Amino acid sequence: MLKRNEKLIRTKLWQYLLPSVLLTASLQIGNVVDTMLVGNILGTDAMSAVKIGMTVDNIMELPGYVLAVGGSIAAGMLLGRREREQANHVFSTTFLVSAACGVLFALLSVFSPLFAGLLTGGGPLTEDVSAFVRVTLLGAPVIGVILQFINYVAVDNHPGVASAYVVVSNVVNLTFDYLLLSFTPLGTAGAALSTILGYAAATVVLIPYLRSPRRMLRFTFPKKDLYASLALALGMGLPTLLYMIFDTLRGLALNMMTVRVMGNNAMAVFTICDNIVLIAEMLVGGIVGTLASVGGVIYGEKDYYGVRVLARNVLCYSYAVLAVFMAVLAVFTRQAVGFFGITDGPLLGLAVSSLRVFIFSLPFYLLNSFMTSYYQSTEKEKLSSLVTSLRSCVAVLPLAFLLVFLAGPGEEEKLRALMVALILSEAVTVLTVTVVRRFRYRGQDFLLLPRAQDEHVLDISIDPTIEETSRVPREIIAFGEGCGIDREKTNLIAMAAEEMAVNIIQYGGRRVHSIDINLTVTEDSLILRTRDNGIPFDPTHYAADSGEFEIHGIELVKRISDKVQYLRVLDLNNTTVEIRLDPQETKPENEKSFS
Repeated sequence: MLKRNEKLIRTKLWQYLLPSVLLTASLQIGNVVDTMLVGNILGTDAMSAVKIGMTVDNIMELPGYVLAVGGSIAAGMLLGRREREQANHVFSTTFLVSAACGVLFALLSVFSPLFAGLLTGGGPLTEDVSAFVRVTLLGAPVIGVILQFINYVAVDNHPGVASAYVVVSNVVNLTFDYLLLSFTPLGTAGAALSTILGYAAATVVLIPYLRSPRRMLRFTFPKKDLYASLALALGMGLPTLLYMIFDTLRGLALNMMTVRVMGNNAMAVFTICDNIVLIAEMLVGGIVGTLASVGGVIYGEKDYYGVRVLARNVLCYSYAVLAVFMAVLAVFTRQAVGFFGITDGPLLGLAVSSLRVFIFSLPFYLLNSFMTSYYQSTEKEKLSSLVTSLRSCVAVLPLAFLLVFLAGPGEEEKLRALMVALILSEAVTVLTVTVVRRFRYRGQDFLLLPRAQDEHVLDISIDPTIEETSRVPREIIAFGEGCGIDREKTNLIAMAAEEMAVNIIQYGGRRVHSIDINLTVTEDSLILRTRDNGIPFDPTHYAADSGEFEIHGIELVKRISDKVQYLRVLDLNNTTVEIRLDPQETKPENEKSFS
């Protein structure tokens, strides 16, 4: 019996892993180095002002980021289901709404002093915060549009474009950061302006994608489907929406508590801890990010075996990287703090001791990040939303306020209590979600996927050889007999599978490493899916040169099937062949999978 292997999924994981890691790393390193430059050039007060002003930045990015993440996951699932037109509607709708929200935020820039006063309570940091917020809001239209592209391009067969864009934008950003902060009187406004200039200058990187013939997503004015597409994107983006709302509330509440109860020194230490999370995100967030770009698509194809392989590898790789990072951080804590401009005095000791406590939150943080992304990509939005709600606000704020106010009067005791609260909030989230999952999804494992014995599916892989293709019909015929399917229909789908496999070998070139073949029995159809990593080849547009179809020709498949569909998804050829069953052809209750 042929068995499904991991070759194509592993190939896709590694193909998307590096761009995803580069994307996340570039995003986070820009934020971290921004903070370092501000702290070293303008001082710790300016660094704290930027940290406070980022609350408005988070609010400004909320509509665009939520629609981009939710829309790209929805579009990936729709492409996996071969619903390209609907995927285009989702892409177009989120683009239009994000652009409109960006213009609205730009108009709100006139209220920057008011926003800054509310964030700082009118303290000495108000002016610096106001300058940062004003420029940030003026750049909202650019950021809103760019967020759409860098989330969609990975799903749309161009995983390297997003990472290339972010690398270029951060190089421009950090260059202007140094120049504007060092040689102009702009102050914190210069830090915000350099970010906008980086986003704008790097748009040239998107030109090859926009002109690429491999693009599946195209802009079309949605018209009737406008609200349905928006609802779909928002539904898939609900966990991201809740995370950004609650994370903004968390940042606002913790920033205000830290500044007013513990002072500016504690705020500087808290800023460093937040940046350590950004560094961790830079290292492991890209690995987890492949769940959204790859996992959503293969889940849409109902490739549950592939989802399990992907999830297992993502967890292993990310925890291995995190373990190394935590070990380095524990040994070189003093040096890590020094990168943020704190190199001596009492503040150095306070930062080092706090950070050595804080790092124990990172293993729980990673598991929560995985659950958020995984459950969001597999249509478990409520469970994903529970994770984001607990970790970003519902658990952390009560714990932080309780432990800080119960701590001793000293600044060090209160700051250590805050670090413990951050650890406990991540751990409580893991425990709560585990309990909810076990009660709500009884009998299911951590990944909440259908079990093989519950699926009427034949799932196999073959090497790209003629000898292997000859075994495929025998597998399908045996599977059809076990399902009680009419022998004539089974023979037809078996013939189609062999023809498709032979044509993949014939036209795919040397790039083909493996061929995945999936046969699903529904109530009214036999659905055959083939997947390979050969050169782009659309069998639906293929026509034989002569009037006679060849024995291994696409024309034969078209004649014996009721429907043939093709999409190039995840830079893989994906072809679906459907043969309809008669109403009286039903499956026995004791049917089992042959996968």
